Amino acid sequence: MPRTKRVDLTKKGGEWVAQSPNGERLATAATKKAAVRAAATAAKGTSEAISLRIHSVDGRIQEERTYPASADPRRSKG
Repeated sequence: MPRTKRVDLTKKGGEWVAQSPNGERLATAATKKAAVRAAATAAKGTSEAISLRIHSVDGRIQEERTYPASADPRRSKG
């Protein structure tokens, strides 16, 4: 199974930023919805699998999505 790159979508200042733990930015947008869409579009343009962790304003993980969907582990809950 190929390794999945982790990307966290968090609010920084007045914008939503999708970036990897090493600081590489994948997408930036003014709204959360636009940032998720931009990160998904950028993820589709890469050859590696990406796990997008969407955080709420308070910093807790709200949702996790995998791109492409075929890279999602089959035995995971949810």
